[in-house]
Amino acid sequence: MKFPVALYTIILFIIIFSMGFSQAQNTPYEIDQYEFIQYKKNKIDFPGDSTAYNPLFKAFDRLILRGEGQVNVVHIGGSHIQAGILSGQMAKRLQNFYPGLKAGRGFVFPYRIAKTNNPHSYTVKYSGKWDNCKCTNYRNNCVLGLSGISVTTADPRSTIMITLRDIRYPKYDFNRVKVFHETDSSNYFVFLECEGKTIKPIEVNEKLGYSLFALPCYTDTLKLKLVQEDGFQDKFTLYGMNLETDDPGVYYHAIGVNGSTIPAFLRCVLFENHMKVIDPDWVIMTLGTNDAYTNNFKPEYYASNYEKLIAKIKKAAPNAAILLTVPNDSYLHRWRANRNTALARDAIYKVAKKHNCAVWNFYDIMGGLNSITLWYKAGLSAWDKIHFNGRGYILKGDLLFNAFLRAYDIYLQNTPRTSISQTTN
Repeated sequence: MKFPVALYTIILFIIIFSMGFSQAQNTPYEIDQYEFIQYKKNKIDFPGDSTAYNPLFKAFDRLILRGEGQVNVVHIGGSHIQAGILSGQMAKRLQNFYPGLKAGRGFVFPYRIAKTNNPHSYTVKYSGKWDNCKCTNYRNNCVLGLSGISVTTADPRSTIMITLRDIRYPKYDFNRVKVFHETDSSNYFVFLECEGKTIKPIEVNEKLGYSLFALPCYTDTLKLKLVQEDGFQDKFTLYGMNLETDDPGVYYHAIGVNGSTIPAFLRCVLFENHMKVIDPDWVIMTLGTNDAYTNNFKPEYYASNYEKLIAKIKKAAPNAAILLTVPNDSYLHRWRANRNTALARDAIYKVAKKHNCAVWNFYDIMGGLNSITLWYKAGLSAWDKIHFNGRGYILKGDLLFNAFLRAYDIYLQNTPRTSISQTTN
């Protein structure tokens, strides 16, 4: 359907007005103000070619103007992401800044089974004995995927139940599930239970490593159970689950492992396969805090590893826009400011220019060297002066969302109405 250009102008004016956009404003979305935060620097930088972001912005055009399509965002990081507060805030903002953008929950992993902290947005119950493997443990020679972590059981009676919660974040449900798991003949079959019925997969994709389930109704609870059909099956390894719907909107897939570095994710041999299944439109990488937590930081080594991970992402999702976020200011060994972060920032900009990635320079935005002490005094950071507390992560999420809004605003202002009309036809 083709709308008159004048109507598009009116629609876009309403959108921009409702978002509160204005290039003269430092904070398009109203957030808390602190003297030490450099709000004018809160933007997405494009050291190279910014046109790599056009497909992402066009996808938002289709969602907003026609209510069609889905946008997949994958956010990869360490403990800052595993906690689920920063990523949860970004998901909340992206899915609510315009009506009809909440597609579903997306990727989840039962961290509790791996004896580590689980995001508060869903609960995990399980039975049976499970072993875990994490990409941060270099002594374990296990196969891992996009999640950077796995759990394995030898007991076919083991179960997993995940229930989505609506504490602080949107209430989600789903009617389709992809279970990422080991699919060779030595692994148990995996089924789901829904409303007391056993649901078998409608597809088992051995090449990419997942089973697809279509549920008879929308639900907020997933129960996974195992079936042993022959004596050759002696285990089951789970890499994560993707909770999906057919609804238009945004998915925000948070992939975090405490203590992870870029080399840790490079060890995940199924990373590309799982990334290909998610098929992201936007990949955000919040990596570097742990890489720079050393007395012998080598920027060239850090940059080389970043380039290898970017190559993996581009191979799996060649059309995805990529955002590299500069690590936050922190203390090294809890007693002195970490000057490696500025070196990591400079390396990130060079890598981004070379590979046409964008950069969100949070290090300078938060105030630069030793600014973590100001965040701590303001009640925004944890005592270790590396992590943030809940308030700090929510503020960081709002800052990142504001930076996205400003970039999208610039795209809208610079894109001819006829181009947007062609996108939405």
